[in-house]
Amino acid sequence: MDKQYAVAVILIILGFGLNQSGSSNPFHSGLGIGIIAMGTFWVLIRLIKELKKK
Repeated sequence: MDKQYAVAVILIILGFGLNQSGSSNPFHSGLGIGIIAMGTFWVLIRLIKELKKK
């Protein structure tokens, strides 16, 4: 497993944790959604690059 995939998965898990923390602060909810989107986008870019190589 590449280290970049591990970092992206950790970001996604962190985003879910912030989203599910139960805080009523809208900043935390938005931050969680943004982190999830960033991690997912990162994984998608890496997968597309890997598929283009083959």
